[in-house]
Amino acid sequence: MIQRKKSEADWAVAILAEKQEPLFYKELVDKVAEQMNKKNDIATLSSIYTRLNLDNRLVYQGDGYWFYDLHRARHDF
Repeated sequence: MIQRKKSEADWAVAILAEKQEPLFYKELVDKVAEQMNKKNDIATLSSIYTRLNLDNRLVYQGDGYWFYDLHRARHDF
């Protein structure tokens, strides 16, 4: 089986699963950028934020906090 590279959302899921509590979006995006060895500039962070918004495993809790919902279905098409 061919292993694919971890996406931004995969890193966010790993970070949130380890933390086991919601994180403020800026902290989460910064941690994802750090794990992926990406620049910490506005364009990169905006791109990461957009990709996280598109993943249905991540849930916006309100007030800028996101968490990982283990019970949400993940569909790879």
